Amino acid sequence: MRSNSLMIRLKNICLKYRFVFLFLAIAVLFLPFIGPQEDPPSEFVFFLGRFHPLIIHFPIVLILLVLIIEVFKKYKLLEVPKNVIGLLLGASLISCLVSLGLGFLLYSTGEYTGEIAQQHLWGGVLLSAAVSLAVFFLLSYGQSKAQYFSTGYIIALIFANGTLIYTSHQGGSLTHGKEFLTEYFPIKSQEPDWQPKPVEEMLVYDDVIVAFMDRKCMSCHNENKAKGGLILTSFEDLVKGGKGDHPSLVKNSSLESEVYRRVTLPVNDDDFMPPEGKSPLNENEVSLLKWWIDNGADPELRITEASLNPEIESIVQVYLTELKTQQRNRHLQKLSTENLINSLENVENIEMKIDPYDEKSIFISMKFPPSSFGDKDLINLQPVFQNITKASFIGSDITDDGFYHLGQMSSLKELYLQQTQINGEGLAQLSKLSNLQLLDLSKTKVNDGNLLNILMLPALQDVYINETLISKEVIDAIKAYNPGIKIHLERGTYF
Repeated sequence: MRSNSLMIRLKNICLKYRFVFLFLAIAVLFLPFIGPQEDPPSEFVFFLGRFHPLIIHFPIVLILLVLIIEVFKKYKLLEVPKNVIGLLLGASLISCLVSLGLGFLLYSTGEYTGEIAQQHLWGGVLLSAAVSLAVFFLLSYGQSKAQYFSTGYIIALIFANGTLIYTSHQGGSLTHGKEFLTEYFPIKSQEPDWQPKPVEEMLVYDDVIVAFMDRKCMSCHNENKAKGGLILTSFEDLVKGGKGDHPSLVKNSSLESEVYRRVTLPVNDDDFMPPEGKSPLNENEVSLLKWWIDNGADPELRITEASLNPEIESIVQVYLTELKTQQRNRHLQKLSTENLINSLENVENIEMKIDPYDEKSIFISMKFPPSSFGDKDLINLQPVFQNITKASFIGSDITDDGFYHLGQMSSLKELYLQQTQINGEGLAQLSKLSNLQLLDLSKTKVNDGNLLNILMLPALQDVYINETLISKEVIDAIKAYNPGIKIHLERGTYF
């Protein structure tokens, strides 16, 4: 009885003051016109704003639920009391307003900027206004039973759900790119046709051996990173070999070819390739490599010719099936990464390209001649943070505040910060970068105390501190604590 009495009182209050919801619908429309504060927002604003992605799920569920109930009621598939619908709609309005408020706080921090952020904000405003109108029309209909209030309620409810889809799409786009919700929509323009290379045109070396070496060897042996001086990205470099005493490739003799010897050593041998953590060549790949070398290592040998040899025919056929799948997957992955890059806004001042040896990875660097690039510009790269493996900000205006964003690039392996405005205070923000191997801090104001933060980077191998004020004592201390980190005083390579 007490709960029923409370419900009646609440309903009467809402009916009496129903015009408040109409004024609320109008008032929220002015929110996007509130200019940013001159002073930076407090940490408490940052704290509250970060709750926006959590709260937003409540209005998504509730608004959709109310529409579904109304549809079911219309076709007499469900009977729900008006009081229950009113409670659900009221709860959706409250969650909309809370989510809008937190979202506005997050927007005011400057962490999200650009056209998509503006559209997402307007979407949230229109959604809140539509739900406020729906509440107003529902209460007005309950008071007067006028049909136009019922019609207005349904229209406002449908508009709210349409706006909800639009706003959710813009929110997803902020984090995952413009096509976050529509990427896999079944009715859209067809993806560019992919046709496998005809078997008659395929070469044993270019199309088969290079394919598995690309996946398992070339990440450590390419033009940008040549361990042991060995580059495997072309036949000429393979023949040329590395810094070792043994030739990499000896035609007609796999046993004398270092490239074959290394992949057939015992796994626990220090010289076994690839190193621990990378997938070794499988039995078919080793057999095919051996056969190709022992039969002249001809880069022009066709698959059809090799298949005539009973010794290798079955291996080639098995591998061709795998190869087509791999090639198609690489094509689709590259297409996906290209779409992700194309979805970015306000990134005209940097170069972006896909890693030729990993279609999911992106390299970024400053354009030449250089243009202004600072901490706030890093925010525009958020949708591709997880894809960036190599980043160069040489000569940019990045400060230690930018380390917050750099620390979110979880796949980052190489980071070049020569001639930037950092002093190293933010280096601790990189501690979660479990893949970072190279860090160039040359020509910066990094000091002894701040440099010690590099000891928190688990995979770090090379640090360049050319033309800095780092003392010999700190260098010796770092080497003693972690001998695996090489401190370079000379100028590193420019990327």
